[in-house]
Amino acid sequence: MNTLKNIWLKLRFALLTIILLTAYGCGGGGGTAGVVTSSNTTLSGTASAGAPIIGTVTIKDSSTPAKEKFVTIAADGKYTIDVSGLTAPFMMRADGTVGGRSYSLYSGATSADVGGTINVTPLTDLIVANVAGQIASAYFATGNFSGLTAAELSAQETALQARLQPILTAVGVAGSIDLLRSSFATDHTGLDAALDVLRIDIVGGTATITNIIDNQQITDDLASQADDSVIVATDVAAGLSELQQIVAGFDAFSAQFATSPPAADNATLLALFEDDTTFLFDGQNRTALLSNLTSDPSMVGVKFTNVALVPNSMIPANAPMTAKVIFSVIQGGSIQENMEFTLNKANDAWKIAGNGHIARTKVGSYARLQDCPTTGSIDSGLYIEIEDKGGYGIDYAIVTGPGLPQDGALYVNYGQNSGFGVAMGSGNIEYIGTVDTPHLGNCEWEQYPLADDVITTLADNAEYTISLYDDNDTLDFADDDVLLNDTSYTVSAGKRPYLSTELTAASLFGAFTAPTKTALLAFARSTDATTTISVTWTLPSGMSSVGFDFWRQDTTSNNPAHKDNLWTQVSPTATNANLTMTAPVGYTPNGSGLWLEIRDSFDRRLNTNYWSQDQAAVQ
Repeated sequence: MNTLKNIWLKLRFALLTIILLTAYGCGGGGGTAGVVTSSNTTLSGTASAGAPIIGTVTIKDSSTPAKEKFVTIAADGKYTIDVSGLTAPFMMRADGTVGGRSYSLYSGATSADVGGTINVTPLTDLIVANVAGQIASAYFATGNFSGLTAAELSAQETALQARLQPILTAVGVAGSIDLLRSSFATDHTGLDAALDVLRIDIVGGTATITNIIDNQQITDDLASQADDSVIVATDVAAGLSELQQIVAGFDAFSAQFATSPPAADNATLLALFEDDTTFLFDGQNRTALLSNLTSDPSMVGVKFTNVALVPNSMIPANAPMTAKVIFSVIQGGSIQENMEFTLNKANDAWKIAGNGHIARTKVGSYARLQDCPTTGSIDSGLYIEIEDKGGYGIDYAIVTGPGLPQDGALYVNYGQNSGFGVAMGSGNIEYIGTVDTPHLGNCEWEQYPLADDVITTLADNAEYTISLYDDNDTLDFADDDVLLNDTSYTVSAGKRPYLSTELTAASLFGAFTAPTKTALLAFARSTDATTTISVTWTLPSGMSSVGFDFWRQDTTSNNPAHKDNLWTQVSPTATNANLTMTAPVGYTPNGSGLWLEIRDSFDRRLNTNYWSQDQAAVQ
């Protein structure tokens, strides 16, 4: 009996060994499923869309249920992710922003790719979509990619490369390159240069591939394997050369702040810009902008980078004299702002001309956890920033776009720090002046809350129009109001706001762990010449810290002198910082608080407001 049992155990062991060898040992060119157990267990690559994607890469495997891991993308677009314990084939998704535009791009890999390079770009997204015969996001979501093979990926890479070869040749990329697996740097050369001049938009089941230098296009039906039209690259080499000159100018701009702020009249710095008669950026002339930048100690080490060309903005394409670019301002390792500048060429040199706007205008997505109107209140929607930085006398603005009232949202210059607050709305109340036009709510300033049924209708990168008005000193008579600068500004909002159902878990928000509210109010009231307190908070997975604002005020007075604010910028991974404040002058605060800002990979703001007393006391 024991002998029969031993034979049976040996047979079971042999069968199990065969099964394991079949499951784990296959792969290579076929790319069949197998758990990664070898010593080389990483996938690395570059996540880019004309500039490095600022965000995260998520990998999803073929096991049931699927396993996922994610990593943060480095500033140069590089990522490395450990796939040990995951089952090939894999799908990757890069989530984030480039120049304020929201991206989710996909790529694929098999067991043969483990230990090698897999990029995530608009080109890899299209390769995967053509393998799947549908948009790559749907392929990722279903998880039905266990049969993905290296042969399929290679076949679609080869087909796409053939259709793009004129562009690749124009930027110096050889036909032997693998768009999916070849390592590249985000330095505007080689494959990165091709990404600079290509834009891919997918609507329904059709992708449109555009050469953004001269707007030449081809289409790709994802359900068909017969597409073979080749894109034209007539002006690409000339346009790319000009873009590289522009990038060199931004590198020179950054170099001026490498170790210390330059003088505002530094000749090298001034040479990069047009003069005060033609330069205009958010209401500031060149002198005002450079004075602000060079007088701020926190600008040391700032980088003006991730330069991306705005589509079809090089005019004329064959010998451009004007162009628009979007670039990032990176401080302390994190993006503080995405800006768009126009540049003009004169005497063979590109000069920065600003954006031509008379005010700062920005739209984005926010979510907020605060003690208003009750402790733990959560809302979500759009934040709309409007600032009359140049003192143009802007009285109000009308903002139109998806999710807002048909007549637009009314933003009023209430006279605080040149910033505008949201009024009850142009749809149901007229602008009647700074004081008498009521706020939308006591808990909002620039935030415009939206309900879930509205947010679900919003697309990513929705565009909003902002029109700025002078009331001509007749507060309740609109017929003589003047549209300033005779124009309106169009702004992209990036990723759509969070739904309330996505925010029910407070784990998305940072939470202050110190000081207590009692200690915070005591700190605000301290009469010492300077007082320091430690501020600590939690940072949820996948989020980046931006900073926190400390405020204190006499809430019984409308005197602007009876209010102080101090913003503290922190590194993306920070969870603590010291706050030092001088004694209040001429008043005793009866309210204070902390406002924490963190951001997700799409640059959506998640704010936590921490009051030292009930919201009702600080109206």
